[in-house]
Amino acid sequence: MERKVNYLEDSRAEVTVSVEEEAWKAAQDKAFKKLAGNVSVPGFRKGKAPLNMVKGKVDPVKVMDEAINDLLPVIYKDILTNEKIKPFAQPKVDVTKLSDKELEVKFVIILQPKVTLGNYKGLKIGKGTVEVTDADVDAAIDALRAQNATLVIKDGAAEKGNIVNMDFTGKVDGVAFDGGEAENYELELGSGTFIPGFEDQLIGVKAGEKKNVNVKFPENYTAELKGKDATFECTIHEVKEKKFPEINDEFIADLKIEGVKTIDELKANKKEEITNRKTADARRDYINKVVEAVVAASKISVPEEIIENQAQGHIKDMEKRMEQSGLTLEQYLQIIGQKPEDFNAKIKEDSKKEICGFLVLEAIAAAEKLAISDEELDAELNKIAEQYNMKIEDVKKALNNQMDEFRHNITMNKVEDLLYKNN
Repeated sequence: MERKVNYLEDSRAEVTVSVEEEAWKAAQDKAFKKLAGNVSVPGFRKGKAPLNMVKGKVDPVKVMDEAINDLLPVIYKDILTNEKIKPFAQPKVDVTKLSDKELEVKFVIILQPKVTLGNYKGLKIGKGTVEVTDADVDAAIDALRAQNATLVIKDGAAEKGNIVNMDFTGKVDGVAFDGGEAENYELELGSGTFIPGFEDQLIGVKAGEKKNVNVKFPENYTAELKGKDATFECTIHEVKEKKFPEINDEFIADLKIEGVKTIDELKANKKEEITNRKTADARRDYINKVVEAVVAASKISVPEEIIENQAQGHIKDMEKRMEQSGLTLEQYLQIIGQKPEDFNAKIKEDSKKEICGFLVLEAIAAAEKLAISDEELDAELNKIAEQYNMKIEDVKKALNNQMDEFRHNITMNKVEDLLYKNN
């Protein structure tokens, strides 16, 4: 394949590739045979008719499309390998010449932006200290008790912290609205799950009672309901309260924490756990501050298209998460009271910061020659094998398609270690 490479401004390379006539013919033949396999001819089983009988039934445009799609990954890989191009995003592809004898394709490839590193060692940012108090330990043990609490039916009136099992129907101006009803719904009073004021009005209800709860939807709620008065007709089935276990030897034994048999050992275990978590959080926050400082001291020119692509990826991820919650992104923004333009601007700002941070870490890895050796890679794979009681061959097989990403993650960990130790 004949390639012409033209490096453009704004971190781009334009590569025009002319495919040899023989290779292009072979690709068309392969595409034709594939499409012919789906053609039915009377008197023959599907895909078994002679090719000359099928020829008139196969769309030549579809043959060329199939052949081009089959060749594009091969052409692109050839470009990256032979031209030593490091892409930073998916390329744009145009077919510039096309006939049954000729194929020319143009790739516009966004390259990894160049970074002129600022100082990344000896920065006087200051590491924070980690402190674990007795209150932290007590809260962790209380959380353990809450996780192991049991629910029991309560005869009396509901209090804050109790769980109410109920049916409810919400109405605005006497008309039920979509999403405003449920059966056997369990609501913890004081959890802040429902509209402000809703849970407070259920304090004092008893099993078997009916209660009308009057609320006003917030102004930042969905467009259909924001600011409107509503009445929820509630039928209370049960009131439950949480019974927390006592901290005793039996409870501690049931936790099955290795090396923990007494309350003092449980407190020590929780203190170590909290210390490790706070230390990891403090380290991550510190590294983020260092990276921000290095980005500010470096020269980085990121094409707008790269930032926009990253931002759109985050927005699509957000839309999927909202969809799983039964909301559209627009509804979510209404609920939190944020304008779409402000949300998009924040996503774009965060995307640029994210990209610049990545580029700086990559540049430091290159400057410090922190490439991962095969021995270091095997050592990390052995750790996973030991952790999950697997053979290293099985770990390699499981990570085969992600091995480059795995190697890159190890490199980034080495960069972060370097930044933490040298600042």
